[in-house]
Amino acid sequence: MEPREKILAMLKAMIDRLVSPSDVISSTGLPRYEVLAAFHVFEALGIVKRVYSRGNYRLYQLTEAGRRLLEILESGAEIRIGFVPMGSEGVAEAEA
Repeated sequence: MEPREKILAMLKAMIDRLVSPSDVISSTGLPRYEVLAAFHVFEALGIVKRVYSRGNYRLYQLTEAGRRLLEILESGAEIRIGFVPMGSEGVAEAEA
């Protein structure tokens, strides 16, 4: 399975529900180490947000950015990543 397909499978497993990495592993059949690594990256990039944490157990939810990424991947379109600085309120600043 290609990396793009793996990301797509993981994001699809998260649509409209709270998930743990174990849920995604069960849904996709992907190796545990790949899913756990992806969750760290997804969270850092704002693709998922952690909504519950107790000990090592965590639940995540797909963000609007994650849903948009899923739409783009499903369409087969090429992805271009841009960087927009966030203001102090967590809102993207207007481009100059």
